[in-house]
Amino acid sequence: MILHDEPLSRHSSIRTGGPGQIVALVESTEELMSVLQRVKEGIFPSPVRFIGNASNILFPDGGLLGTVISLKKMDRFTLRPDGLIEAEAGAFLPRLAFHAARQGRGGLGFLSGIPGTVGGGIVMNAGTTTGEMGDILREVCLVSPDGAMERIVREDLRFSYRTSEFQREELSERPSRWQDWVIVSAVLETFPAEPVFLMEEWERLRRSRSEAQPLDKPNLGSVFRNPPGDFAGRLIEDAGWKGVVRGGIEISPRHANFFVNRGGGLSRDFRSLVEDVRLAILKENGIRLETEVEIVPEETPAAV
Repeated sequence: MILHDEPLSRHSSIRTGGPGQIVALVESTEELMSVLQRVKEGIFPSPVRFIGNASNILFPDGGLLGTVISLKKMDRFTLRPDGLIEAEAGAFLPRLAFHAARQGRGGLGFLSGIPGTVGGGIVMNAGTTTGEMGDILREVCLVSPDGAMERIVREDLRFSYRTSEFQREELSERPSRWQDWVIVSAVLETFPAEPVFLMEEWERLRRSRSEAQPLDKPNLGSVFRNPPGDFAGRLIEDAGWKGVVRGGIEISPRHANFFVNRGGGLSRDFRSLVEDVRLAILKENGIRLETEVEIVPEETPAAV
């Protein structure tokens, strides 16, 4: 499906963002290739940006020029006889963990409370204190801007805390050759276990996350990465920012590292809070918090 001037707020977990010049909702690798070909031919505008569940990205209020390709509907997955799971990039992580547990395959329980997709989870090495994507990934299938396909293994992605090879440029390192490629599918490792035990674990982790985090309101998950040896939420709360409201965005009273949309919130409200909280923590603790959320700048078009 191709949408013109589509409000990105409709595709964002925090419900903010202006219009996307072109938004393509693809349901297969073939459809993805077709859209990329039309961009290459100049039928669709550049630059290109790929999104999944948009649960970790803040779109600008002014919208985005170019073509936004959503992989959210590429959400199929299968359990192979050898116990590995093949999942498309848009597969929803909690749903994947749930179905794996029902079939007696363990190792994915930590995904139960991460509201993202396989592709996005791999890019940022999403995880919790009990596991992360880099722990369970066997290999990924990538597509280049020119439509070439290639498979690479876990070791090629240099996973570290909440980042991967795909984000090296953000870490002031020169990007690898994979910087402009997009994940279309992945193979994940599991181990055999009793379904009853796994379902209990899935429910326990889901409930624990629901009690600790404001999942009842639009949000983008953890705003800041935890600094070494500490927690961003604790630093923000101790500095007196918990519950602060700016426009329609609030620093959650339930968890200070979550910013929620109370209704009518704008991306600029979110960005303003991020900047002020970061400055306050730097002055008070000498710690510069790094964002876990990807914030697309308002003043420039987004690139891949």
